[in-house]
Amino acid sequence: MDKKFPDNSPIEGSIVFGPVPSRRLGSSLGINTMKVKTCTYNCVYCQVGRTRRCLINRDKYLNPHEVFKLAAKKIKLLSEKKVRIDYISIVPIGEPTLDMYLSEEIELLRGVGCKIAVFTNSSLLWNDEVKESLMLADYVSVKVDTVKETTWRKLDRPHGKLKLNDILNAVIEFSKSFKGVLSTETMLVKNINDNIDELKELSEYLRNIRRYKSYFTIPVRPPAECYVSAPDIQTLSELSGFIKIKISDSEMLCFSEGKDFDGADNLEEELLGIMAVHPMTEEAVKKFIISKHGDPKILERMIAGRLIVKHNYDGKTFYRNYNLVK
Repeated sequence: MDKKFPDNSPIEGSIVFGPVPSRRLGSSLGINTMKVKTCTYNCVYCQVGRTRRCLINRDKYLNPHEVFKLAAKKIKLLSEKKVRIDYISIVPIGEPTLDMYLSEEIELLRGVGCKIAVFTNSSLLWNDEVKESLMLADYVSVKVDTVKETTWRKLDRPHGKLKLNDILNAVIEFSKSFKGVLSTETMLVKNINDNIDELKELSEYLRNIRRYKSYFTIPVRPPAECYVSAPDIQTLSELSGFIKIKISDSEMLCFSEGKDFDGADNLEEELLGIMAVHPMTEEAVKKFIISKHGDPKILERMIAGRLIVKHNYDGKTFYRNYNLVK
């Protein structure tokens, strides 16, 4: 019998968080079933920090029935406050397809009446069970940062047993049979994959994928490695022009979300839940506290209590969950 909340699970308030403003989905309620970052990759740009457990073997995380209960409770509270939810997004601090409960989780969460989105780094799509799980979602975002082996290893730093060609072929095959909305996502990082040669090969590959849209993003929050930065303005302009002409149904997402965060529960738990997956700017945090009529000194208390940390990146101040950096 599975524990309701095993030792490796996040605190209850961090399991269902938000809703968070999403450039792709609108208002998105997040689901996080991991306590520490557990992933198949150790991407240099990851906003939730370095991977603590890098593995490719799937495991059981939170009991999906408990996740459902928490989600239903949160949605009821949000509904009473007339807060809109467009999607429930399964976005743990790691790779969601590592969770053997993913299929059951999606099927249960669908019962609350919301569409389900999953954001995956694509690395396990060659696994038939993973593919079957993702088929149940309404929206799937697959990562395709590069099609070059050397760039992939430098940028995404994959588990040693993964093979890029297997992943790229699996994404193509998945796109042929998936009935929902499929998008690709590519992170452009300065001096790694921010050049036309990279995009030429990527554009040729993307033609093979049946997709709704291909999104291109840049680092806008504190990355796992301090040397990571966004391409300069001139390079971004050149890349944007190439993408617009050569890659159909594409969009550059070069800024963080401008909309406000929302929530329904205990203010401290809400902040911890969001920051576990989604580092927040100082401006966003202060707006959130004001909207909830919270004590402005809560940030000082959370920092003193080693619950959150302040981090400066690209001229902005961010707040992150302490567990991401300790």
